[in-house]
Amino acid sequence: MIRTLRNAIRTDRVAHAYLFCGARGVGKTSVARLLAKALNCEQGPTSDPDNSCGICREITSGNSPDVFEIDGASNTGVDDVRSLRENSRYLPARSRFKIYIIDEVHMLSTSAFNALLKTLEEPPEHVKFVFATTEPHKIPLTVLSRCQRFDFKRIPSGIILDRLQKILSAEGAVVDDEGLRIISREAAGSMRDALSLTDQVLAFAGDKIEAEQVYAALGLARSQLFATVVDCVIEQRSDDLMHLVEELFDEGHDLKRFLEGLLWHVRNLILYRSLENPASLVDALEDERVVLRTQAGKAEVLRWHQLFDVLVRALSELSRSPYPRLTLETALLRLSAVEPLVEIGSLVERVAELSREIEAGNGRADVAGGQGRGGGAGHSEKPVRPAFTPPARKAPANANREKKSSPPPRTQPVEPTSEQPMLDRDDFPKEWQKLVAMVSRRRPSLGSMLNHAYPIEVTPEQVRIALEPGSFFADQMKAERNRRELEKYCRELFGQETRLLVEDHRTDQGVTLAQALEDDRQARVDEQRSQALSHPMVREAIKIFGAEVAQVKTKEERNS
Repeated sequence: MIRTLRNAIRTDRVAHAYLFCGARGVGKTSVARLLAKALNCEQGPTSDPDNSCGICREITSGNSPDVFEIDGASNTGVDDVRSLRENSRYLPARSRFKIYIIDEVHMLSTSAFNALLKTLEEPPEHVKFVFATTEPHKIPLTVLSRCQRFDFKRIPSGIILDRLQKILSAEGAVVDDEGLRIISREAAGSMRDALSLTDQVLAFAGDKIEAEQVYAALGLARSQLFATVVDCVIEQRSDDLMHLVEELFDEGHDLKRFLEGLLWHVRNLILYRSLENPASLVDALEDERVVLRTQAGKAEVLRWHQLFDVLVRALSELSRSPYPRLTLETALLRLSAVEPLVEIGSLVERVAELSREIEAGNGRADVAGGQGRGGGAGHSEKPVRPAFTPPARKAPANANREKKSSPPPRTQPVEPTSEQPMLDRDDFPKEWQKLVAMVSRRRPSLGSMLNHAYPIEVTPEQVRIALEPGSFFADQMKAERNRRELEKYCRELFGQETRLLVEDHRTDQGVTLAQALEDDRQARVDEQRSQALSHPMVREAIKIFGAEVAQVKTKEERNS
């Protein structure tokens, strides 16, 4: 970025508008002032302003009549921008350029941006704009397209540390190396934040400061505390975890900042467990690196990822919760209680091996003998606890109805199809099934009535059926039109005149075709479910994973 600005000044290709983006405290406004000096210096334009001429000194002190620093958060209205447009028409008083530095430009209103747009489209030759913002996504695209954008990076903690040492040396204060490293790490790439934290520490501890005083002044928890918390989680020491949280709460620590520090610690553990050389990615002292290296080996990388995921959710909940202590406690207790994750690759390999054993004829023997892999002396398998037991097969309908004093419950109507299935049962009339199938094809509504009728006698001479008294089907069957139509179908089937009798149903008069078909279907479903649950692979999967069968679907149910 600096190289681009230097070359632009040297080759006289300075843009009329610049947009400086980046986090707070990384030097956006400072670079804007330096650019103003470079353009207006009495020895320039030059990429190396002397900083000693009258114009440079005025810019440094903020008294230049031609360099305007405007706070976008305080001057958000369209009237402020209109005033700026009016003033920009006039030539500068003493300098080459009028330079407008607008900080936090994203705070301008939409109407203010629209008023500024005309000036950006046709800027006067003597005017330059420098916009600074931490949120460039809030700036309209029409403004962005008319600016040269520069994205400022966060300042590395090593550079911040060196700068702090120079400042403290000039101030006559001493902070040990660990304390300075803590301050530079907490600044998170912001030099201004680093200076604010240093000033806070100096006000707390005086001119000679040690790491313990830095921790106390900033309300931070030591890295060793994070390692202790992680050890308690891994070793499932719930009592110690609760005592640690209580101490943090009583000492007034910010639990949100503590949880953020714990997240960074777990992140470092993931790096030490996953990478061969993570040192360049971890900002820590040498003794902290030793702790991280040792602790990372206490669990698999999936376990560290599991901790990280739970802590991230807890941090999100803690930010909104009125009870941060309870949120932190429950998150840590959940981590100490949950079982470690198992790599999916190992499970897939185990299932593949099980499949090979079954194909080789070994799987059924293992299941029958109750021995899984790893069985033997001193090895106990988790008991199989199936959550689903197939229902017992229904007894014949006639036997159940002999002792009933009330009518049986109505079954669901069987949808008539072009080919009604035939029951292979000696106690059910075949001629009746043929009649119902034919009627269902010709007139589905009448076929539905017959499906719910009890066939008493079915011969070419006479068809006697019974229906539940007072039911819908009985009322419809008594209609003269339906009776005549059914007699017509009987003549077509038997080839002669057939007498039709419709009676009220008694409890000893068998079952309807719909009930018989449902009983037959349910028997097939129960048989398929029983076969699925007794399959060797299913039994072995229950034993390996400690699983429970939640549902069994037949092919018909899966396709429906």
